[in-house]
Amino acid sequence: MSAAPYWPRMLKRSTAAQYCELTPQQFDAEVYAGRLPMSVAMAGGPRWDRAALDTSLDEMSGVGNDWRKDQPGLRSAA
Repeated sequence: MSAAPYWPRMLKRSTAAQYCELTPQQFDAEVYAGRLPMSVAMAGGPRWDRAALDTSLDEMSGVGNDWRKDQPGLRSAA
């Protein structure tokens, strides 16, 4: 088994798309639709915050809103 890739905190567009396993065009569409966060202006060009991407992905997958997490006996197995 190979080691997990290193993901910097602030990602360039192509790296952010790869992190989400999307093409850059698919990534742009998700950002435009508001499902993924906008970029942050930094020296060298726009960057996406990996933590903000994780938060958006958690919300999309339901992880962030799993009401069972606080209920004894109903916690998700995931």
